[in-house]
Amino acid sequence: MKRVLRHVPALVAAAGAALLVAQWAAGRSLWLDEELLAISLRDRGIANYAEPLWLGQSAPFGWLALQRLVVLAFGTGERALRAVPVLFGIATIATSVWIGRRWMTSVGAIALTLLCSFGAWLIAYFLEAKPYSADAFFALLLPAVAAWAAEDARLKRPAMFWIVAAIGQWFANGALFVTPACAIVLAAILTRVHGWRAIVNMSIPAAIWLGSFALNDVFVLRHAASSAYFHRFWAFAFPPPSAGLADTVRWFASHLAPFGVKPGGTQYGMLLWMAATAGFIVAIVARRPIAVFFATVPLSALLLAALHVVPFYERLALWIVPSLYIGVALLADEATISARRRSSAAGQMALAVAGLCVAAFLCGDVVLHGWRDGVARSAIHDENRRVDDRAAVRWLKAQKQPGDVWMTTHYGVAAVWWYAGIEGERIVKVSHQPDGPECEQDALAESIAGAPRVLLYLGFRFDDTPPGFDDLLVDRLSRLGAVTAYRSFTESDALVVDRRIRSGAPTTLSRLDPTSPRNIPPAAGCVKLKTAAIDTFVQ
Repeated sequence: MKRVLRHVPALVAAAGAALLVAQWAAGRSLWLDEELLAISLRDRGIANYAEPLWLGQSAPFGWLALQRLVVLAFGTGERALRAVPVLFGIATIATSVWIGRRWMTSVGAIALTLLCSFGAWLIAYFLEAKPYSADAFFALLLPAVAAWAAEDARLKRPAMFWIVAAIGQWFANGALFVTPACAIVLAAILTRVHGWRAIVNMSIPAAIWLGSFALNDVFVLRHAASSAYFHRFWAFAFPPPSAGLADTVRWFASHLAPFGVKPGGTQYGMLLWMAATAGFIVAIVARRPIAVFFATVPLSALLLAALHVVPFYERLALWIVPSLYIGVALLADEATISARRRSSAAGQMALAVAGLCVAAFLCGDVVLHGWRDGVARSAIHDENRRVDDRAAVRWLKAQKQPGDVWMTTHYGVAAVWWYAGIEGERIVKVSHQPDGPECEQDALAESIAGAPRVLLYLGFRFDDTPPGFDDLLVDRLSRLGAVTAYRSFTESDALVVDRRIRSGAPTTLSRLDPTSPRNIPPAAGCVKLKTAAIDTFVQ
C-alpha cells in the first residue's frame, strides 16, 4: 500500500499537467493584460527591455528576453506566447511532487500535489502570457532549496541556494521577494549548528546575489519603483498610507478571505488561511525546518504590502499561494503522523482527525473548482473572459479600406494595437463625458472628419464607460453615417460606420444586437475623444 501511495503524487501531477496543456492547446484569444505586455515583446528588442516598457507594464528582464526569443523563433501566436508561462506552471507542479516526496508522508504529498495541480486561479494564471507562473515557481522552489541547504552537514549547499536565488530574480519577482526571509532563517539554522563557519560560508555566495540584485535594480526594478502610474493604479491594494498599526491589521484582516478565494482557489478563503497557519504551527512545533521556510513567504508578502512595496492583490501576489498550499499539506501530514501514533491521547487524536478533515475538505473544494474550470477552458478556443478581441479586431481589419479610422474605448486600444498592428493605424479613443460645459461642443464629427468610414470596436469595458454608453456612442455615430456592417463576438461588438452614405434613422447597439439588454437608456452626456498613442496611454 505504501508503494502505491508513493506513486500517487506523480500521477496527480501528470493529470494536472495534462489538463494544463489541454487548456494551452485551445489557444484562446489574448486577454487585455497579456496584450499590453505582448506589444513590447513583439515590437521592441531585448536591448530595449532595460528601459521602461510601454503601456505601464513591468516584468523581469530575463523573462522578457526569454519570451522575445520565443517570439523570434515561433512567432506571436497565442500558444507561442504562453508556452514559457505554461512550462513554468508545469515546473511548479513538478516541484510540488519533489517537496511532497522529500519532506512529507504520502498523505501530505498527495494533498500538496492536488492543490498545486488543480488550484483554479493558480492554473488560470499559468495560462497567461505574463510572469505570474515564474513567480509561483521560484517562490515554491527557493524555500525548498533553502530547507535542503539547511540539512547539509558539509556546508556545500548554501551556495546553491544563493545561485538559484540570483538567477531566479531575473525571471521572477517572486524569487526576489522570498529570498531575504529564507536567507535569514537559513543563516540562523546553520549558525546554531556550525557556529561562525556558517556565516563565512554564507557571505561569499550572498555577495553574488547582492551583485545580481544591484544589476537587476539598475535595469528593471527602479523603473517600477519610480512609476507614478504603478503606485496610482495599485493604491487600492495597499493599506492606507496614514493607517496606524491597528488600522493596517484590520485592512489585512478584511483582505485575507477574498485573497483565499482568488487566487487561493477555494470558496472558503479564511479557512484556507487558518488551515495553512495551523499547518505551519504544528509542523514548527514538531521541529520541521521546511515549515519555517515556507511560513516566511506569506509573512514576507504582508510586510512588503505594509511597506507599500508589493501590492497585496490577486495575480501580483500569486507567489504566496503555493506556500499556503504547503501549510495545508503540512496540516494533513502532521495529522496523519499523529493519528498513526498509538500513544496519542484522545484529545490529540481528535485534533488530528479534525485537521485531516479540514485539509481534505479544502483539497476537495480546490480540486472540484479547478477541474471544472480547467475542463471548461480547454473547450474554449475563442473568447477569453467573455471577450474575443482576436476575432472581432481581425474581422474589422479585413473590412478596412484606405483612410478608415479606428475607434474604441481605452481598454480596447491594446486589442487593436495587438491584433491589427500599430503602424499606420490611427485610433480615436472614446470615453464618457457627463453633462456639462464640455458637451456644448461635441467634437465627434470633427475627430473623424477626414475619414470615410469608422471601424468601431467595443470590447472589454471596465470603469471608463457607464451603462448605456455603447448606445450613446452608436447613436451619435449613426447620425453621421450609416452602419453598413455589424457583428457580435460573445460580448465584443464590431461595427463599420460609412460616413459617405447618408444616415437614415439613428440606431443604437441595443437595436443592432437582439441579445443586448433593452431596459438601459442611453447614457446622458456626450463622447470624449482622444487620439491613442503609446507614450500617453497610461496618463
